[in-house]
Amino acid sequence: MNAEVVTFQALVFAYHLALAVIVGGGLALGAFAAPALFKELPRPDAATAFGEALRRYDGAALVAAIVAILTAWIRAVNYETVDERHWLRFAALVVMAGATVYASAYANPVARQFRRATAGFDDLPEGHPARREFAKLHAASRRAGALAVLAGLVALFLS
Repeated sequence: MNAEVVTFQALVFAYHLALAVIVGGGLALGAFAAPALFKELPRPDAATAFGEALRRYDGAALVAAIVAILTAWIRAVNYETVDERHWLRFAALVVMAGATVYASAYANPVARQFRRATAGFDDLPEGHPARREFAKLHAASRRAGALAVLAGLVALFLS
């Protein structure tokens, strides 16, 4: 194998691994881990455990979004003929990356900070301002996570 083939294979591998982290990780957390934790554990314990899992995922998701965009760009510039399908894939990747950055770099960390900074957070009434703000961030994060998974699936399909 020559160096160009190995380089291309490494780019394809890194691209698909990055999509696997975002799509697979997003599905595993949102569709499997969260429902199981919140069903089996008391809410405060489930929230703490899931918050820690999500904190760890957030960093990996941000790196994966960058890797997916960079590897797709390098492949397109150096190895592929860019056509309509590639532009659709890039659009899906941009949406995926934007949703990932919003959820993982903003909404999730801010929501975790609300929980940590508010003593007795789980005992507060639903109408408390900290609970309302947390709920808004949580809902926005869930929507962004779902959008990232969906856009990642589109990018994967168009790869």
